[in-house]
Amino acid sequence: MLEKNIRFLKGVGPVRAGQLQRLGISTIGDLLLHIPRAWFDRRSAVSIASLVPGTEATVTGEVIHTGERAVRGGRRLFQAVMSDGTGRITLAFFRPRYIRSRLTVGTHLSATGRVEFYGGLSMAHPEMIFHAADTEGTSTDGGVIPVYPLTSGISQGVMRKLVSQALSETSGFLPGVLPRDEIIRCGWDDRHAVFEAVHMPSSPEEGQRARRVLALEELYLYQLLLRRVREEAVSSPAAVLRFDPASAFESFRRTLPFDLTGAQKRVALELLEEMTGSVPMRRLLQGDVGCGKTVVAAAACHACCLSGGQAVVLAPTEVLAAQHMQTFSSLLTPSGQTCRLLTGGTPRGERRELLDGFSMGDPGVLIGTHAVLEEDVALPGLGLLVVDEQHKFGVTQREVLLAGRDPRPHMLVMSATPIPRTLAMTFYGDLDLSVIDEMPPGRGRIRTEIVTSAGRMRVYEFLRQRLKAGERAYIVYPLREATDSVDLHDARSAWETITAGPLGVYGAGLLYGTMRPAEKLEVTRRFAEGKISILVSTTVVEVGLDVPEATVMVVANAERFGLSQLHQLRGRTGRGTSDAWCFLITSEEADVRALTRLETLASTTDGFVIAEKDLQLRGPGQVLGTRQHGLPEFRIADLVSDSDLVARARHLADRAPEDSIPLSEVRWRYGEMPAPGV
Repeated sequence: MLEKNIRFLKGVGPVRAGQLQRLGISTIGDLLLHIPRAWFDRRSAVSIASLVPGTEATVTGEVIHTGERAVRGGRRLFQAVMSDGTGRITLAFFRPRYIRSRLTVGTHLSATGRVEFYGGLSMAHPEMIFHAADTEGTSTDGGVIPVYPLTSGISQGVMRKLVSQALSETSGFLPGVLPRDEIIRCGWDDRHAVFEAVHMPSSPEEGQRARRVLALEELYLYQLLLRRVREEAVSSPAAVLRFDPASAFESFRRTLPFDLTGAQKRVALELLEEMTGSVPMRRLLQGDVGCGKTVVAAAACHACCLSGGQAVVLAPTEVLAAQHMQTFSSLLTPSGQTCRLLTGGTPRGERRELLDGFSMGDPGVLIGTHAVLEEDVALPGLGLLVVDEQHKFGVTQREVLLAGRDPRPHMLVMSATPIPRTLAMTFYGDLDLSVIDEMPPGRGRIRTEIVTSAGRMRVYEFLRQRLKAGERAYIVYPLREATDSVDLHDARSAWETITAGPLGVYGAGLLYGTMRPAEKLEVTRRFAEGKISILVSTTVVEVGLDVPEATVMVVANAERFGLSQLHQLRGRTGRGTSDAWCFLITSEEADVRALTRLETLASTTDGFVIAEKDLQLRGPGQVLGTRQHGLPEFRIADLVSDSDLVARARHLADRAPEDSIPLSEVRWRYGEMPAPGV
């Protein structure tokens, strides 16, 4: 029933079906999941005369005047004045094409929003319900009215009518997903009653409670799916690695020119113990910027090679792969391990010679980008896969090297972006978690300062003093080059200015994402070796570069970046024993919200605190850096407001019988291949 085509509903012809498709609605099930974004309670409306600026309110009245004018930046502002007999309020809208045709003189409506006072009472972009002459003849006289996300050609009246039909069609035919006792605990008899409550609630509070049950259902389904992925992954025997964990760790530790922290030792031994087991390791390694995750991964690679196995380290960019080649080689060569680099830019002859050696099963560590995923890369002795910057690969891509391998290699995934617990449980629920919660001793302190454009010259004078002392600096811009559409400073113009100015004597390089790989590697090599002291860049330096002599990070137009991204940029400094400085330069257009966000960064260096705040402000996709390939976009669950439901969903999934995953429901919710092996 849920997969029944939307065309079977009365009033849905080819044109309307196409309009609904733009909303992701092609089946009756999709329509049920198209839940309201708000519920208007007409019973809570107040008089305009009683409104207080700075509060949320609902008012009902008639449009008595409309007008449009140009505002700063070339934008158009549409205004409709509404009266209820006790007073007037102005409803204001930018980009008003659709609103202009609906808000005409004589229109009766209810509006909900934040009341402000700008020469009179006003609401900007309020939620609206139109009364009386709804073009579809659907009554809106009830007390609580659902408000749906719409698209051109679909009105609220049309959507309410279609949803009502879908509820009637599915009555008695809606299979359960959550355990029945959980539905009853939440206050409903069955799943259909929950859908009725979310679409036709007796109060906005009931609608929100029903939405939360459906969010729990969605998270529960995904946890069941992750459990299936894990069960299939560990059903094959693990690659056999024979070594004594304590001895292997000690033989690696003795070659290091520095001491490991207690957290590094604990996590390294945890990994090595698991790698000697019969079940394939599947572990996520987390830790803040600079905590030393790479040396722990190197210890795992050392143990794998010690047992005669092959290890692969997968990185998302050639710059990061080259950095890993340098780092892993310095850590592993003293203990006799071989490291090789394979990227898209590897010369053909070198590639052939490299692959010949690995195809014979020779032990060693292969470090590379997506090039190591290509079909001609044979790794018969693969015992360990290390995936760095996991979120930039996604579930499907990281499974490619493991698919079809029996015995199955162990897998360690790492993220330099601290991940809030909610996201880790959701997106990495098929993995065990290890956390390095201690920083190496002797690191310098990083000071973070927010600077307005007026203070830019002071920052550059300070920068000149640090360069004169033999230190190095990053200067990061949001854009590679200037554009006509965006008034921001750009990396290329800044590099040209610096090169021609007084700082040019210290040498400056330019780095951005679309440079040829060889050019990127050359400029980062020169910076690491001290042949140039300034690296002007876009956010391509966010991860991978480890230059202890770099003590200054300058970020232009800092309000354009997310908190987690800024934390990563700041983490490129302070990697040696000297103190470091991070200057966040803001433009005159930076608003209060942006400045508040930057103040959060300036107040703490705890990446997990910053990531939690970033999650609240921008949502999970931005915190993780990119939408992950193969992971669903939840239709109902909000990982910020529904974060408390994630643990509940996992608990329910853990209790569920092994055969409880409803595959038809998963296909409807998440598509054909939400994760490999399902």
